[in-house]
Amino acid sequence: MTTEILEIRPRFRKLSPEQMDWLLARLQELINEETDQIKGEIVGHHATIRIPEEQRHFWSPQLSLNFEQRQDGTQIRGLYGPRPDVWLMFMFVYFLLGFAALVLLIVGLSRYNLGLSSYFLWIVPFILGGIVTLWLGGKAGKKIGHSQIYQIHNLIKPNLLTNAVDIDDW
Repeated sequence: MTTEILEIRPRFRKLSPEQMDWLLARLQELINEETDQIKGEIVGHHATIRIPEEQRHFWSPQLSLNFEQRQDGTQIRGLYGPRPDVWLMFMFVYFLLGFAALVLLIVGLSRYNLGLSSYFLWIVPFILGGIVTLWLGGKAGKKIGHSQIYQIHNLIKPNLLTNAVDIDDW
């Protein structure tokens, strides 16, 4: 599992020689066996693996797995990220701050071009600071949940990904 320095949601893509049905059955066995370590659900060719409720905190990650049958095996795509409600909150605040910065820039620059007071422009650096703070908060949250990423990955890797090889054709 390789991660980029700026990546908040680490991802991987593997090719396993096993059939998709066998992998999904093995994953369901793992979810049933390791109830104190992980919780999860499988719907069709998609699985979501989470930390149990009693160990979960705001920054706890979850793993989304997509399985796709190919001629040479099964492609497994994994994405570690926050719960959907946390991710939605972050994206909403990013959008809100970005929209506010855009509106204030337009109004402030318009007033400046008309020769009026453009005090709106003084607010924009604070909004940009809020965006940077939000990004740093996401990075800090990833660091807080890092041990739980490895908790999930250390259960999934020996059971599903032992014969799998990396696919690097993004």
